[in-house]
Amino acid sequence: MKRATIIPTFGFAGFFEYPIIKTKSMTSPRALRKLTLPVAALQSMQAEHRSAILMLGLFLNEANWLRKLLVKAVLGMTDSPDGQANFALTTLLATTLAGKIHEGWNRITEGRLHDVLQGVDLPDSHKPLQQELTTALLGKTFVRIRNSIAFHYPERLLDFKKLTQHLSDSDATILMVPEGYLGDVLSHISTLAGIEPLLAISMDADYRIALESVWNEVTHVAGLYCQFVSEVMATLILKFIPGVTCEDITIPDAPGAEEGLLRFFVHPPDNLEEMRLSLADS
Repeated sequence: MKRATIIPTFGFAGFFEYPIIKTKSMTSPRALRKLTLPVAALQSMQAEHRSAILMLGLFLNEANWLRKLLVKAVLGMTDSPDGQANFALTTLLATTLAGKIHEGWNRITEGRLHDVLQGVDLPDSHKPLQQELTTALLGKTFVRIRNSIAFHYPERLLDFKKLTQHLSDSDATILMVPEGYLGDVLSHISTLAGIEPLLAISMDADYRIALESVWNEVTHVAGLYCQFVSEVMATLILKFIPGVTCEDITIPDAPGAEEGLLRFFVHPPDNLEEMRLSLADS
């Protein structure tokens, strides 16, 4: 990713400095490869092999969606209310992504999916990537994220330790819309407290370096994970599903990743009251 103007965000000592990429809004064609799997071949294959292909595809769907949304969230971080909301979203997406990778790798390395993959002669080219992932996921980062913040809320008291000396009154904010539209409330101070489990993963005394090291590790491993899963799924498809066809298709108007940034504070739908009445009657 190209670096551009650095815009410091959030009051406490420029906590998150991120390159904001300013480009002209535009779309352009995006080439795709479309694989079509014969349903008859899917239905006739062994259930274990079919399940493995479907499971690996699910891993990829979820991890890649989270990675794409994470790009938009990071690019949307500023000092504005929606920028603070994107900071909260960045934390949510990054920790959820780490948790999903942890769970997916557990399935790949033990249980039924592991047994299926053990029975398939995967190419030798997969082995270095698999070893790198194994080493990375044996560390404390993904386990702690999974257990402390991704899929569980901490049982300990939620508080500030590494951030205490860096907070100001401008950080201790809660934003809400006046009409209370569907609980449209954003607690920025809670977002900051919520990153404490992430900061605790690193021994670095500087919280900015600690958080950056966690983010870098998650994004690096996420790329390795998606590459490995996609290669294993492709191997299984080619080995067990005859008659697969491949065609080139094009999306004519794919936008850039930095376009269409996500917004938290939006107007309610025009028919909000009708929707509420409909829900009440159901």
